[in-house]
Amino acid sequence: MASGRAVALLAAGAIALTACGVEVSVTAERADRLALDPTVVGPGNAPTTTAEPTDPDVTDPGVTDPDVTDPGVSDPPGTTAPDEPATAPPASVPPDPTAIDFGADKPARGYDDFLLAVITDLQLWWDVEYPAIYGTSFRRLEGKVYAAYPGRSDDLPGCGSPSTSYEEVRQYVAFYCGVGDFMVYDDSADGLLAELEREYGFGTIGTVLAHEFGHAIQLRAGNLDRALPTILTEQQSDCFAGAWSARVARGESPVLRYTDADVRAGLIAMTKVSDPVGTDQFVEGGHGSGFDRVGAFQVGFAEGPARCAEILDEPLPLVPNQLTVADLDTGGDAAFGYGDGELLSFLPEDLNLYWDQQLARQIPELDELSLLVVRSLDDVRCSDLRGDLARGAALCASTNEVYFNEPAALDLYRSLGDFSVGYLLGVAWGEAVQIALGSDLTGEDRALLNDCLTGGWVQTVIPVPDGRGFLTLPAPRLEARQSSVSAGDLDEAIQTVLLVADLDSDADRVGSAFEKIAALRTGVLDGTDACLAQL
Repeated sequence: MASGRAVALLAAGAIALTACGVEVSVTAERADRLALDPTVVGPGNAPTTTAEPTDPDVTDPGVTDPDVTDPGVSDPPGTTAPDEPATAPPASVPPDPTAIDFGADKPARGYDDFLLAVITDLQLWWDVEYPAIYGTSFRRLEGKVYAAYPGRSDDLPGCGSPSTSYEEVRQYVAFYCGVGDFMVYDDSADGLLAELEREYGFGTIGTVLAHEFGHAIQLRAGNLDRALPTILTEQQSDCFAGAWSARVARGESPVLRYTDADVRAGLIAMTKVSDPVGTDQFVEGGHGSGFDRVGAFQVGFAEGPARCAEILDEPLPLVPNQLTVADLDTGGDAAFGYGDGELLSFLPEDLNLYWDQQLARQIPELDELSLLVVRSLDDVRCSDLRGDLARGAALCASTNEVYFNEPAALDLYRSLGDFSVGYLLGVAWGEAVQIALGSDLTGEDRALLNDCLTGGWVQTVIPVPDGRGFLTLPAPRLEARQSSVSAGDLDEAIQTVLLVADLDSDADRVGSAFEKIAALRTGVLDGTDACLAQL
C-alpha cells in the first residue's frame, strides 16, 4: 500500500528444453525456500526482505496505558491446525495402485493413498468431461506420474533429455512434460509439497497435481501449440483444478471426498505458487498473482470445466503485479505508524474520503469515522462493538470510532504485509456503511457484504495498468485520494481472509474462505455498485 502523498511466496515458472531440434514445453511450479519462513511469508513481502520492521512509535494521545497487553492475538498465519481432511477414499471405487510410479525404494508418506486417489479420479473425471467439452474421446496419460525423492534407484524420465535428476524436480515441485506425456512431483520429506501438506492439509497437494493434469488436457486439445502467453494456459489449468475440486467437494467422485478444509487448502495452494511481486504476468513463465490464481480456481469451482475451456479465448481479468516507481524502495509496504504518510494515517483518511463521495447521493453528510488505538481489551469503552477486535479492528457504532487492536494488527503486518491491516479497516468501514444505509442483513450475509464493500473501495485505488487483459478500472474518482494499492496488496487481503474466515462452511458466522474471497473479488472486479445492489 502506498500513500498518495508520498511482496511473494513461490515463483511459478515455465521452462523450454530442446529435444531432437524441437522445443519442448515444460509446465511447472518452482519452489522458493524463502517462502516457508513465517517471518517472511506473505505475498506482499519481497523474498529478499527478511528483516522485520523496527517497532514504530505507537504513542497515541487516546491511549493512556503504554503497556501492551495482547488482546487475543491469534496464532500467526499457518499455525492453526486445519479441519480434518479426507484421509481415505470411499470404498465404491478403490484407487488405482498403478496410477503413480513410486519406485522401488520410496519411503512411505501419509499422503500416498490420497495421491493415488487424486490421479485415479482425475483420469475418471476427464474420461467424461473431455469428450463433452472437446468432442473427442479422452486419451489417458501415455507416461506415468512419478514420485521423485533422494536416493531413488530407478531413473525418472527426461523431458528433452535422457533422464531427470531429483535436484531438477526439487526446483519445480511438480511438472508436466508433453514429450512422453508424464508428470513428476517432489516426494521428499522436506520438499515443499510435504511441508504444505503438514501445515495446511492434503488439498494443497491435490490442487497442485490437478493443475499439472490440466496441462495434459491442453496438449490433447492442441492448445499448447498456439503460442499463447503462459499466463493464459496457467489460468486455464488453475480453473481446471478448481472445477475438479468442486466435483470432489460435492461428493460426485467415487474415489475420494473433500472436506471444507481441503477446499481451503486448495485456495492456500494457489497463493503459495503465485508470481513474485514485481513480475509482469505477460512475460514467459508468468502465472499470475495470488489474487489472479485464486480467482481462476474459484471460476472453475463455481462454473465448471466447460467455462475453463473458454478462458484461452476469453481470459479472466488480471490485477497489476508490477511495483510502481514509488514502491521500489518499500517493496509495496507502507510504514506501520500514525504519522504523515504512514499506514494508519492515510488509510482512515482515504476510507472516509471515498465513502463520503460514494454515498453522497444517498447520505449527503456521512459521518466520518475516527481510529481509536487500543493495546488491551480492557481499554475498550463501547457497548455496541461490531466486528472481531481480537483480529485487529471493530466498529463502535454509537461513537463512530473504529477500535484498532494494535498488537494484533502489528502481528499481521509483520507476517503478511500492510494490506492485511487495510483489509481489516476496510471491513470496519463497510459495517459503518451498512448501518448508514439501513441494511437489515445479519450474520454471514452481512459479513460477506462488508467484504464486497471493501473490494469496491480497493478497486478505486488500484493503479491503472497499460491494458493487455488487466482489470478494466474506472476513472479516478477523486484527485485528493490518499492511498493506492501496491502490487501484492490483494494477495495480502486474501491471506488475511484465510485467517479470519469460518473453517467450516456450515458455521455461517462470517463466511468460509471461499465465500469471503468471492465476495471480495466481486467488489474488486465489479465495483461498489455491485455490492450495494445486494441491499
